[in-house]
Amino acid sequence: MSFVYYMLCGYSLGSIPTAFLLVRLLSGKDIRDHGSGNAGAFNAFEVTQSKHIGMVVGVLDGLKGFAAAFIAGKVMGAEFWLQATALFGVLLGHNYSVWLKFRGGRGLASAAGGVFAIGIGYMMVWCIAWFAAFKRTRDILKANLAAIFIAPFVVLVVPASWIQLVMMRDVSATDYRLFSFILSGILLLSHLDIIKELTKKQNDVEE
Repeated sequence: MSFVYYMLCGYSLGSIPTAFLLVRLLSGKDIRDHGSGNAGAFNAFEVTQSKHIGMVVGVLDGLKGFAAAFIAGKVMGAEFWLQATALFGVLLGHNYSVWLKFRGGRGLASAAGGVFAIGIGYMMVWCIAWFAAFKRTRDILKANLAAIFIAPFVVLVVPASWIQLVMMRDVSATDYRLFSFILSGILLLSHLDIIKELTKKQNDVEE
């Protein structure tokens, strides 16, 4: 029951549709009907053309992930996998919000916020991979996908001592590596539409 409890608590927090609420409040638009239809920071910027709104949405989404992981780990003293479950719940709530008919964002900001309370190794690798991919493709979404794919495999092969250097709590390298794969798996689910679109474009080119 503990895992269900932490998952539900995380989901409840993550499901607060920050992008939808801010864009509706400040521009009167339903973010789901504009741009990519994604209720996240990047689409909030695209819909409103306001960097400030995009940044505020990103920070608030990041705080959802951080709050869940921090409260679970530091305040409630939960063991690592319960803390991780709370973060996973936030991502699922953010990406599939019950308030938006199970639509939402992609979870990147919330994931970044959450690892600040657990261990930033995944995020460090993700950022390096993202910048490398973006330099090559000049496409934010392609860079996101590349970083999500690459990050857990890099975490898998780097020395355990390197992982421990950037941990915020006592977690074995093995557990953190598994956590990284699960985290990337959840993030990939929210990028399936992009994967399908890129695959379709590639097939059209080959034809």
